[in-house]
Amino acid sequence: MLTVFDTGESSFRLANRHDEDVGWIRGNAVGFSGLPDESAAMKAALAGADTLAAYLERTGGPGSAPERSRGRVKIVQDGAVEWVNRGPQSLARLLRPTDDRPGAFAIEFILPSHLKAGGAIGVSQILHKAISSEISGSEQPATMEAQAR
Repeated sequence: MLTVFDTGESSFRLANRHDEDVGWIRGNAVGFSGLPDESAAMKAALAGADTLAAYLERTGGPGSAPERSRGRVKIVQDGAVEWVNRGPQSLARLLRPTDDRPGAFAIEFILPSHLKAGGAIGVSQILHKAISSEISGSEQPATMEAQAR
């Protein structure tokens, strides 16, 4: 479960059920921290981007989501900013740790400009669920097998 706290103009803090910070919303960007390493960040960016594209297609109709790119997933540097890309398409911004704390990698998804604060809050919930298995110490989503019991 993700709790959203208003911290100011178009800015929100995202916390897990233990009130630990797991992310943020700032304008049209939704970010998540707690990723243990670059590999987990890349997996989370891929899962989140696919989930975001599916959400945009579902809510906005055909053509409302960016075309899904194919190709190798890699880190691309754009000046001082690093991105997780699939082929030529940027999936999420990669934020590297500034210290040696475990789980200090983060990613940030840039949302379409038509999604305002309310839409960003909803998307943050969907993205968190999609990437939670990559976040250090997060509650793991129940598997289909466990739900069937």
